[in-house]
Amino acid sequence: MQRSPARAWPEASTFRQLRLVEPEHVPWTARLAAATRAWAGNPALLAALLLVVAVAARAAQFGNPVVQVDDEFYLLTGDRMLHGALPYVDIWDRKPIGLFLIYAAIRLLGGAGVLEYQIVAMLFAVATALVVARIARNLAGPHGAAAAGVVYILYLGIFGGEGGQSPVFYNLFVALGAWAMVGVVRRPNFDAVSFAGGLLVMLLAGAAMQVKYTALFEGVFFGLTLLWLGRKRGLGWTMLGAMALAWVVAALLPTLAAWGWYVSIGQGDAFVQANFLSILERSSDGLGIALKRLGWMIACLVPLGLAAWLGRGMARPASDEVRRFLDGWAIAAITGVLLFGTWFDHYALPLIAPLCVLAAAWFGDGAAGLVLASGRTRWRIPAGIAMMALATLVSLQIVNENRRSRGWGPQVEQMADFIRPQLKDCLYVFDGEPALYRLTGSCLPTRWPFPSHLSLTRESRAIGADPMAEVKRIMAARPEFVVANTRPDRDLNPQVLDYMTGLLARDYAPALEVPVGGRNRVVYRRRPGA
Repeated sequence: MQRSPARAWPEASTFRQLRLVEPEHVPWTARLAAATRAWAGNPALLAALLLVVAVAARAAQFGNPVVQVDDEFYLLTGDRMLHGALPYVDIWDRKPIGLFLIYAAIRLLGGAGVLEYQIVAMLFAVATALVVARIARNLAGPHGAAAAGVVYILYLGIFGGEGGQSPVFYNLFVALGAWAMVGVVRRPNFDAVSFAGGLLVMLLAGAAMQVKYTALFEGVFFGLTLLWLGRKRGLGWTMLGAMALAWVVAALLPTLAAWGWYVSIGQGDAFVQANFLSILERSSDGLGIALKRLGWMIACLVPLGLAAWLGRGMARPASDEVRRFLDGWAIAAITGVLLFGTWFDHYALPLIAPLCVLAAAWFGDGAAGLVLASGRTRWRIPAGIAMMALATLVSLQIVNENRRSRGWGPQVEQMADFIRPQLKDCLYVFDGEPALYRLTGSCLPTRWPFPSHLSLTRESRAIGADPMAEVKRIMAARPEFVVANTRPDRDLNPQVLDYMTGLLARDYAPALEVPVGGRNRVVYRRRPGA
């Protein structure tokens, strides 16, 4: 009978090492860190976390039809497109057709459209945050990358992105393009796969431009990076030139397709005027107002920008080229915002994704954070948690202020409920919420139903028509109801305002006054016989 070999017993020092890794001897903080690290690195669990954060951050505005006047108009346009209206021809605006196609698709979901567009916008935000977290893994571990995704969602509310502003949608296309670019940058050679990746990147940039043209700046940067990489990897000028032509065509393809379709129906001039010429002809609100907006934007971006800067010294990037590309992405986005001017709050939304990526290393650094001390007691708040808390506090305050200043559903629905049963023809919203057209089922009295296009001074030369003549044409049709404001904006066109003030006093009587946010809207009814 063969005896089994003698069992070798570990030495005493080995016992001590084994005891150190037994669960009951591992500090609870280490076990928690390991568990959260694994949790943050799981894409499905991270997606669930981001969805919960997005619902909590945006729920205060769910169902509100007047989150932002732009959202109201986009939903109105998408709704009327399903009834045959054509953007730039029947409903004028300078936004690209892709944005209106998104809203038209949302209206196919049914319902009133308000909650539907807000849920779809939330899902776009969550998807973008997931891509941000994935890109951030090139600079940080799972903790920092997950924090970058969470902060992205929270920061949207600081700049009016709690609803369906265009960057909430097009940031996803740009972030996907940046993610694909990282894959191209990391390849050691510029081969057929790199060329195909470049085509995908530029097609995504082109899709983003058909949601808002400001994505042009990031698209140009992506294209220049492809050229630089190709040349650095040894491509000849002839081959590189051929690839560059293909990339440019890919970037312009969505816009060329939209323009070509309008040309085919004889409306090419309307497309060009609205999409390209109008933005050059719009005047500004004045340097003082613009600089005030820019100052507020910078102040709100300082914490995230500082986190991105601190992350530069902590990151262990996949390569220096990846690091330089991500830095360049942020610079391109910032350049686009600065050059575009006007600087409304939502213009900062494209900056959040690249800055969150760059800040991920600081968010995930174990030694980074805030230290609070009280006597002998010290608490350290990790950097990512501190930024989440700050973004949450600021975002909630701004979202609540937006609700107070812009209004809430019952206020606008009160006007709609008053007008709808008595409406026999078109309502005219001279100074008010364009959502009223949709809520009342009114026909549109003009190609320019967005009130600001006919009433604001800065738009007077940009809409392709004389606003004074168009307002007179609308009022000559004798609309039964007109919605205006008891306290007109100071930047209303004086000529148009004087005409409407005199006409309303002569031919109309106030029938209903409703506070909507920080203003009082007045529903005027035409006097009998007027």
